[in-house]
Amino acid sequence: MTPRRVGHFLFSIALLVTAESSMYAQSSPAQPAVTEAEDGYHFQNWQGSPFNAAYTEWWYFNLYDVKDNIQAIFTYQVADPLNLTGEGGGDMTVVVYQGNNVIPESDLYPLSSFTASPTAANVTLGSNTISVAGPNTYLVTGATMDGVLSWNLHYDRVAPSWFAGIRMNVAPAKWEQMSWLLYMPRADVYGTLTINGQVYNIECSGYHDHNWGQWNFESVVWNWAQYSQPNLTFDLGDFVGNPNGRASVDIGGNRTVFTANQYSLVHTKWAFDPVDNVQYPIQSVFTASNGDVSVDLVMNVQQTQPLPTGPPPSLVIYEQTARYTGTVTVQSQRIAIPVSGDAFKEYTAISSAAP
Repeated sequence: MTPRRVGHFLFSIALLVTAESSMYAQSSPAQPAVTEAEDGYHFQNWQGSPFNAAYTEWWYFNLYDVKDNIQAIFTYQVADPLNLTGEGGGDMTVVVYQGNNVIPESDLYPLSSFTASPTAANVTLGSNTISVAGPNTYLVTGATMDGVLSWNLHYDRVAPSWFAGIRMNVAPAKWEQMSWLLYMPRADVYGTLTINGQVYNIECSGYHDHNWGQWNFESVVWNWAQYSQPNLTFDLGDFVGNPNGRASVDIGGNRTVFTANQYSLVHTKWAFDPVDNVQYPIQSVFTASNGDVSVDLVMNVQQTQPLPTGPPPSLVIYEQTARYTGTVTVQSQRIAIPVSGDAFKEYTAISSAAP
């Protein structure tokens, strides 16, 4: 695993902040279109805070190409954009899963190499770029510094965006707040991904979300899950020991949000990480119901990549690919939608020194 700097490697926490309960009713029709500016750079709205050193923002993308058995994650991130700690900068993090082979990469960049627009998600991090071709189409390009990975991908949004939270408290301190936008809960992805010189033609589904805010990420542990199929998306942000977790399912543009007391997540099988001295789940069962809409899912992990953020004790992100099976039922419409496919999930824990 390539070295990572605490405070810069925040690459998937974005996916786990809770949804603001007052934003949407428990079951709602298609949301108004999210503007391009809402997926742009947001630091200008946070400047002047006494906690700006903890500010971070990132744009996250993934894909799952069944044809070539390739899964990948790309995160364009900036931390401490005023360099108040002297360690501000960017991080380009990529994880590629190919069969039994997993390639994790994390490249650090100086602040001078980072630019982003407040009016759209036009982002530059060294030679890595996100370019907005239109409200529904992004071009995502880049390469790792060691030349092992490079990508040139189009993301076309095919499911409605969801603004899941605005300046939400994610920890006990009032200043620890995050915003979470699922700009592409499902996307059509096409282009090329090059792995060790071999070019793969990508044509599959994917996902893009975006987070920003300021908080001490070492103090929060969570579960996250994301799955989509045509006309259905599922998302989970569950904080361990925190009642603010949310899950949601969107069926053809109609989104249902489940509060923490309406869902259950049980880890039913475990494995052990001897390096970080942590147990992590390899099977999880999710159930939810609001009386009309219910979700029953089993997530069987296929690959796990531990991503420690520092020496023990520190946060470890277990980035996982998983097979989803189950059913989404809508009683009022007398429909039961089968779920069967591959997507992503995460588990986090605090590492400890091996005994």
